[in-house]
Amino acid sequence: MDREKVSSAAGLAQAVAIIVTLTFSVRASNNVLQTTVPLLAKFDLTYTQLEVGLLMATMSASALMAALVNSRVSVTARRRLFILFSALYALSLFTFTFSNRVSVLAYVSLAGVSYGFIFPNIMTAAQLFPDQRLRERVIAAYTLALAISLIAGPALESLVLAHFPLRLSFLFFTPLGIIVAALSPLVRFPREPGKRREDRGKGPSVWSRVGFRIGIYTFLVYSAPTAVLLTFGGIFVREAFHAPYWLVTLIFAAFFTASFLTRVLLLTRPIGRLIPYVITMMSISLAGLTLVAISRSLLLYVVAFSVLGVPHGLGMPLAMISISRSFPEEERNRANSYFTSTMMAMQIAMPLVGGLALRYTGFRALMLYTIPAVLFLLLLTLWERAKLGPAPGSVGPRSPPVGPA
Repeated sequence: MDREKVSSAAGLAQAVAIIVTLTFSVRASNNVLQTTVPLLAKFDLTYTQLEVGLLMATMSASALMAALVNSRVSVTARRRLFILFSALYALSLFTFTFSNRVSVLAYVSLAGVSYGFIFPNIMTAAQLFPDQRLRERVIAAYTLALAISLIAGPALESLVLAHFPLRLSFLFFTPLGIIVAALSPLVRFPREPGKRREDRGKGPSVWSRVGFRIGIYTFLVYSAPTAVLLTFGGIFVREAFHAPYWLVTLIFAAFFTASFLTRVLLLTRPIGRLIPYVITMMSISLAGLTLVAISRSLLLYVVAFSVLGVPHGLGMPLAMISISRSFPEEERNRANSYFTSTMMAMQIAMPLVGGLALRYTGFRALMLYTIPAVLFLLLLTLWERAKLGPAPGSVGPRSPPVGPA
């Protein structure tokens, strides 16, 4: 029995280590693409603001299509596509160094498709532990790895850009893509019962779960401002405050440091009811957006950036916990694929909306205009509050419901 326990513990540790390593490698490198490709396009390839938005929307659209395909194929096909595009993702990181105004479109498309097949499957792997408390601790560790990667990415890139040209920075992150390709065959995939096959890809059964809707609202509140900040925030701080490239990426690091510290707190403190956390996250988002809108100095802008890092840290783990409590194991990959599709749709819409809006208004005003949308989602969450109950399959007091106390 002791040997079985040791073996089980070792297997658990290995599974968590794989998830954490993959998460760090994928998200750190993808974050570099999200923050550096706009700089490359604007200042090296002479794209306009609108063209930068279209370029980043292309990457997100490619990921969206891949995530939708991922939600509809069999588990066997899903695993093969995951391994294939993990290898192609490493290739895509390498190619940006040699991009021009035309070829960069192909490279962002390849990176986007690869990410769309990789991300939802890693997310699902973090949710495949049967015990709810253990599962939510693994989810917290997963999102903590996300936060660490989002600090390390900009921090390392800042160091690289202090000594090397912008184009060469992509080469320094290509080894992370190689790690993803090497570990991809080891990722665990869920079993999908045959009787569920006819239901695969049906959206209404996913959207009908209140916990899924709460997860989407939570995601939208932190992701919409983040998409604008990552695409245009660096350009704004360079043009408005004449900050060098290394300082631009260091400001991103401050944002992700706040996100990281928030997720450390979640890892050490088990979550019972989600709604108080969700309301807190949305309220802090409103405060951070207001600070960006009134910022007239670099210091206040950095403070505002850091404040918005807190809802960024809360948003993903709260959304994932809400979804994991709302679906049995065999349905989580489909739910996560739709969740990732929503994520990519937002990353398509916001750069496009932002690029168009910045032709007629300033960056601060654009951030101010997102406040009514956040307020609406907060009210919508409060309206959904009464519908929430125990997660499907919950057993006794060890499975706290999603809703309020």
